Amino acid sequence: MTTQNPIEVARETLKQLSMRKLLPTPENFERVYHELTQAPIERDNKLGTQLLRALETIPAETPQSKTSLLRIKQATDESRWEQLPQLAIDFLRLALTESNLTQTWGSLIQSLIRSWDLRLPDLPQHHKQAALERVLINYGNQPEELNTKLSALVRNWSAPASQREALAMPDDPASIGSNIPTVAGQDNSSWPLWQRTLAFALKHGLEPRLISMPDMVESLEALIRELEQVCDDASLSVYMPKLRGFMIKLELQTQQEGRLVSGLTNLLRLLLDNVAEINRSDDYLVGQVHSLQEVLSHQPLSMQQVYQLETSLKEVIRKQGMLKSTLDEATSSLRTLLDRFISRLALMTDTTDDFHSKISKHSEKLKQTSNVEELSGIIGSLMEDTSLMQLDLTRSRDELLSAREQVEAAEQRINELENALEAASAKVKEDQLTGAYNRRGLAEHFQREISRAERTSSDLSVALIDVDNFKQLNDRYGHLTGDDALKYLVDVIKHNLRPADIVARFGGEEFVLLMPDTPVEEAIDTVQRLQRELTRTFFMANNDRLVITFSAGVAKWHLGEQDIEVIERADQAMYQAKISGKNRVISAEPDRII
Repeated sequence: MTTQNPIEVARETLKQLSMRKLLPTPENFERVYHELTQAPIERDNKLGTQLLRALETIPAETPQSKTSLLRIKQATDESRWEQLPQLAIDFLRLALTESNLTQTWGSLIQSLIRSWDLRLPDLPQHHKQAALERVLINYGNQPEELNTKLSALVRNWSAPASQREALAMPDDPASIGSNIPTVAGQDNSSWPLWQRTLAFALKHGLEPRLISMPDMVESLEALIRELEQVCDDASLSVYMPKLRGFMIKLELQTQQEGRLVSGLTNLLRLLLDNVAEINRSDDYLVGQVHSLQEVLSHQPLSMQQVYQLETSLKEVIRKQGMLKSTLDEATSSLRTLLDRFISRLALMTDTTDDFHSKISKHSEKLKQTSNVEELSGIIGSLMEDTSLMQLDLTRSRDELLSAREQVEAAEQRINELENALEAASAKVKEDQLTGAYNRRGLAEHFQREISRAERTSSDLSVALIDVDNFKQLNDRYGHLTGDDALKYLVDVIKHNLRPADIVARFGGEEFVLLMPDTPVEEAIDTVQRLQRELTRTFFMANNDRLVITFSAGVAKWHLGEQDIEVIERADQAMYQAKISGKNRVISAEPDRII
């Protein structure tokens, strides 16, 4: 519209409202009027401005409330009035919550951590833990009440011992009574619920653990029956000392069992030491003893370790029993053959003595006779005795040759069985999953190679390798796939190392390579060759082709070092390889940089 006459503009505005079928409200008239005049609408929302000023008078101490107030200012400056009501409501909610808090959450958590780390002789950590757990359980869904309770708890922990209030423990009747909601002048319907809950905990939580203690079971059942009579604070105050006494008695009994287990473990350890000392020449028995000693050295001892060793030893003992039985049979057969051999030699000696006696008699007869007929008879007897002797010697020779062949066969069988027995015993030194040596097998080979290196002044290199991103592999494809990846890695290592080299599983996804007669430079080249070999093939995981990589640290054994010291230096180099980008080899020797 070209004219700027207000009257004509107003007339045209009314026409536009009619054409657009808009109500002739002041807002619509103003909007269409400014469209026609092409003038911007400048208006100030006084209500919004006053609301902002009012909100600024409310203290905003936390980052959340400060951010909320800043959003309100931005909405006011940008005239986004439709957003202002919700922003104001959000700010007021934050301010109301903060006003009801005893302490801001940031400072409260900082004070809580500081008080938790503070060690006080009259305030054990388990008391703190019990009190904190009770507060979190009871008020975890009530932020304002939780803030108040945690603030009171921090003040209590920080107070001097003389001014500190008694911490309400779970077995404190005052504590339990205070946590049970009661309303004056009304029946408390929560008592049956607490009774059932506590009875369930005692019956199904404690009783199965007391099978070996009949007296404790009777006491517990009496407590459960008596719990049915607890229906008010007075009866609860009478009941709680009995429950506390039972718990103290149970704790003493548990401590006694712990000491008993510790004593039996020490006796078993002494017995194993004695058995290993007495049977030094029995390799397979010493192997089993060392495996038991290795399990007993882990503290705390887990049932998984015990079950794993039990399964391994059962299999080894079964194989050894079969081999030992066959070995005993072969030894008995050899002993029988030797007895027959000695008996035959004795019979040959007797036969020879008898033959010599007959020859002597025939010789005397020959000297005393002059008759031709008698001489012919003597010669005939002599020839007959000689033939019998020759026949007996031939038969004895054949039997001795046969016995010698049987003895040699028995000796060969015994050697084979002894080798098989030694191989079965070696299973105790192997990692059941991968087939590599375990920690015990590694220790034995390491000590032998150290002794040889000391004796011959030869090189001995050690590499510690760790599979890259193994946790992600387990999380994505499962632990069975992770196990298959470890077996795949060991197979690749075994096929690319020399027969004299040793691969052992050090723990989890860590492996140790022991390379005798190998300088550190050559050992690094060997490990890098393994990395290249792994990149040439794929590991299949749920139809996905994956490339297994590892980071490695290589160390050289120095004269006077223990095996664990070399492995520790290699481990530090492996860690450097990890943080340097993985799939790398780092030397632990300062004069060798890769």
